Amino acid sequence: MSSSRTPARRQATTTSRRDCLLTLLMALTLIVFSLASPLPIEGAIKASNNNDDVSQPQAQARAQVRQFEAPVQEQEAEPTTTAAAVSATTFGDTTNTNTDDPLLPERKYFHEPGWTEELSHYDTRFFTSPVPYDPHLVHLRHLIRSYLLMTSSRSLTTWLAHGTLLGWYWNGAIMPWDYDLDVQVSNITLGEMAREWNGTTFDYVYTLSEQEEKDGLGKPGEVHVKKYLLDVNPYWAQRTRLEGMNVIDARWIDMENGMYVDITGLSEDREGTGTRQGVWSDKNYHGYGTRQIWPLRKTEFEGVAAWVPWDVEGVLKEEYGGKSLTEESWAGHHFDHGRKEWVKTELVKKTS
Repeated sequence: MSSSRTPARRQATTTSRRDCLLTLLMALTLIVFSLASPLPIEGAIKASNNNDDVSQPQAQARAQVRQFEAPVQEQEAEPTTTAAAVSATTFGDTTNTNTDDPLLPERKYFHEPGWTEELSHYDTRFFTSPVPYDPHLVHLRHLIRSYLLMTSSRSLTTWLAHGTLLGWYWNGAIMPWDYDLDVQVSNITLGEMAREWNGTTFDYVYTLSEQEEKDGLGKPGEVHVKKYLLDVNPYWAQRTRLEGMNVIDARWIDMENGMYVDITGLSEDREGTGTRQGVWSDKNYHGYGTRQIWPLRKTEFEGVAAWVPWDVEGVLKEEYGGKSLTEESWAGHHFDHGRKEWVKTELVKKTS
């Protein structure tokens, strides 16, 4: 028995085949496009802390961050919606973020009161006198906690770097001989900081801990407010080193004493034949492979949520050498495994 399709059936069959062919071509186009596209960076975050090779007790926050209502400004401030207690006000002149203006000849933007180890970790504008050894860690803890809370509340992706990352590796805390902190961002996030948040001050509200009482800073439970400034270097968009005077792209500065968090941006090298494509560099000769940084690992640092690079050990070994992960005596301190913290060597000798 023979069968034949009606004209309408033949037309429907032809249309169906044409639709299938178009769908297949679109799928192939999407596959090819995804293979040719660069790795999405800002979204490449691993929301877990599966760091089996690097484990350390997580430090618990000794201060609570409370909601703080911003005072009325001439321009309406962004409402605070998270635990980060911040209020936005303007500070000084707005940074020139014109990427077509290299600001040549180069002039140093951030200034420190001196070049010694003691004086090189303060911003001159807010410096009065060096912070003594014992309370300096308290100020650094509030610095990094406030910065991480601020960036988290504004969806600004950032991660620990350099000596701060090494401190995380050992025990999730700041190394006591450090007087500054280091974080990194992608050039995309750096641009957002420059355009949206540069020159903004933030109020950070916290309650004092028992340790802070011992340091003579007040009574436990007292509510204190600290002010911080996010200041982006006018040379942030100039991604070459130039004369090396502006390798730091931004700072999160304690307006009480001038201590700060150094913020550096990473940009991918796509020049020439692409031999360095996939290498992310700052302006101070630090370079990383894409897979060394991303996807980021979510963890905890000084009691608050933080992010670290994917290949922590690889990054630290390249920068500081393999001994940095095993050497238990450094800068007049010794790592106490019982307390899980670095203590002054002289204190170890007294108690032994």
